[in-house]
Amino acid sequence: MEEVIDLKEILEILKRNLKLILGLGITFALLAFLYSAFLKTPIYQSESQVIINQKGKDTNVYNPGQVQTNLQLINTYSQMVNSKVVRQQVVDNLNLKTDEEALASRISVTSEADSQLMKINVSGPQTKNNARIANELAAVTQKEVKRVMGVDNLSVFSKADENEKQSPVKPKPLNNAIIAGLLGLILGTAIAFMKKLLDNRMNTEEKVEQYLGLPTLGKIYKIEE
Repeated sequence: MEEVIDLKEILEILKRNLKLILGLGITFALLAFLYSAFLKTPIYQSESQVIINQKGKDTNVYNPGQVQTNLQLINTYSQMVNSKVVRQQVVDNLNLKTDEEALASRISVTSEADSQLMKINVSGPQTKNNARIANELAAVTQKEVKRVMGVDNLSVFSKADENEKQSPVKPKPLNNAIIAGLLGLILGTAIAFMKKLLDNRMNTEEKVEQYLGLPTLGKIYKIEE
């Protein structure tokens, strides 16, 4: 027979297993916070910025067609920043103790909608190293654009500061603790309901009446000595 749990019984299950649910939530949150704060290596991020803008004597004249062309080039230039050719030059120029493939996952290039500005972000455990790589990526990309595309329309707008004091971008101990705590609460609630659904004992009046259709004539209480 299929067991149906009503709202009153749901609240009773939660009340009966409150210690289990809260205990798992607090334990998960505490473990996640301690791991994030003390065991996981903090990751920092440095940013350099480049702008796409045609250089020359007519640059002070606003040209809508030229601006639109520059915007269309952003996707191409973004891929060039994190291309194998550029990464390898950066590794060689800075004498990095890593290969260009490992560097790829640390690089991200973003731009706002309808903006000619590109942001080159480099993440890693060392802030000074991140800044050096971000600046070198901008410089190498600028040279490669001029060599490959035959145009001189990419300029370094802002360099990453090697001495900037930063806060880690990850991990976020508090955020991780909240997420882990919620997962603990969900797991505790699931365990509580599984215990209820898998309990086939005839140990309450309600179960006797529900499954056997018989009234309860009496109870036998345990007498403590």
